[in-house]
Amino acid sequence: MSDKDFPSEPEEVGAFLDRLTFRDDPVPADQIPPRLQPGDDIMVTTSIRLPMRLHSRIKELADERGVGVSTLVREWAEAAVADLDDRDELISRADAMRALARIHTVRHAS
Repeated sequence: MSDKDFPSEPEEVGAFLDRLTFRDDPVPADQIPPRLQPGDDIMVTTSIRLPMRLHSRIKELADERGVGVSTLVREWAEAAVADLDDRDELISRADAMRALARIHTVRHAS
């Protein structure tokens, strides 16, 4: 383990922790992240459990679109939330298909 590596074995943890130093010195201005601007959002990493078959299919779809899985799932989540937040104007495709399936052919009297 070099001095910049993280420990990979339990016995290396002690040596790693001994190298750490903590100070109360102010952080230099060039190392402080910029403030969020109005409308900016913080990206949060989360994990979800998916069956392997579903994950593989999502990965295929993402690859076809030239985006990452995370981007594709985020786009789908944004669309679903927009759909739920604006129910008066949009309905989901599944809801539309169910509604169409209930429509019966109208017979006109001749």
